Amino acid sequence: MNGLTDKVALVTGASRGIGAVIAARLAKDGATVVVNYAAAAPGPAQDVVKAITADGGRAEAVRASVSDEGAVRAMLEQIAARHGRVDVVVNNAGTWAGAALGEVTAAHYHKLFDLNVLGPLLVTAAAVRHFPASGGGRIVNVSSVAARGAAAGSSVYAASKAAVEAFTRNWAAELGPRGITVNAVAPGTTATEAVAAGPEEFKRATIARTPLGRMGTPADVADVVAFLASDAARWVTGEVIAVSGGYRG
Repeated sequence: MNGLTDKVALVTGASRGIGAVIAARLAKDGATVVVNYAAAAPGPAQDVVKAITADGGRAEAVRASVSDEGAVRAMLEQIAARHGRVDVVVNNAGTWAGAALGEVTAAHYHKLFDLNVLGPLLVTAAAVRHFPASGGGRIVNVSSVAARGAAAGSSVYAASKAAVEAFTRNWAAELGPRGITVNAVAPGTTATEAVAAGPEEFKRATIARTPLGRMGTPADVADVVAFLASDAARWVTGEVIAVSGGYRG
């Protein structure tokens, strides 16, 4: 799967968690990785870049809110000007928030849909302008098992991830003639720092419902993303791969 040498990969929301590990994995496979972040403080993103370069990889950090159309276009133009093209986009930036139906507000909806749905749409639309004309581009969206599950209080989040999966299928049909594949990964509950700090009861319940008997790690997700970004997945498009140890939400 080490087929990313000389490729340029953008990973959104890559300053921490799953995104940071995906960025490191793509760099290990030879890609020049752009670590996107939105926070005012660049420290965490710069830490990811330093870790990648210390390991012999190539990376840089670029700030842009993925739900800001102007900022997204400027980011992609900056990447293309610096590197000549974009080969891989991983739409990882996203957020979770729960709310019972009677407590859902427009603000709750926009918090989730602006980042989880509008973000991938704006990034992908801007990025494909800079994909190689010769084909071979890769788009990997990050969904969630919640898109196909059923959990009280997660309706808006689940709907946002279902939209990501709809994007995946439709973009695959639209971009296939250009030689661009579009796929998604759907992680289950994953042991990021936020989850690790959560209630032990929740973690035990998750593990109990996972056939492989443990909680997922960011590396479990990153390995599948790396496969989909590589030439080994050249004949895979329009697919959503659950990366959950068998957990279905």
